[in-house]
Amino acid sequence: MGPDTLNRTITKLFGHEAGKKKPPNVMGDMPHFTVHDLRRTYRTLLAMEGTLGHVAESCLNHKRKGVEGTYNRHDYFEERKEALIKLSSKLGSMINRA
Repeated sequence: MGPDTLNRTITKLFGHEAGKKKPPNVMGDMPHFTVHDLRRTYRTLLAMEGTLGHVAESCLNHKRKGVEGTYNRHDYFEERKEALIKLSSKLGSMINRA
C-alpha cells in the first residue's frame, strides 16, 4: 500500500479521480476530508475527554522528541487503552443519540 492510498480512496468516494473517468459520488453532500482530518479530529476528541497530551500523542503513534524521546521508553499501553475505551464509549453514545 502506498503512502497516499487511503487519501486517494477517500477522494474517489467523493467522485474525484485524477486522469480517469469520474466515479460516482457516494458521499453525498458531506464535505471532502482526508486521513489527516480524521487524525486531527481523533486527537481533538482525546483532548476533550481529558486525555493527557503525551498519552494522546502516543495514541497517534507520534514519537517523543529530544531528551524525552531518548530516555522515556514507556509505551503507555494501559493509559492508551483507557483513553480509547473512554473515547469509544463517548462516540457510541453520540452515535446512539443520532
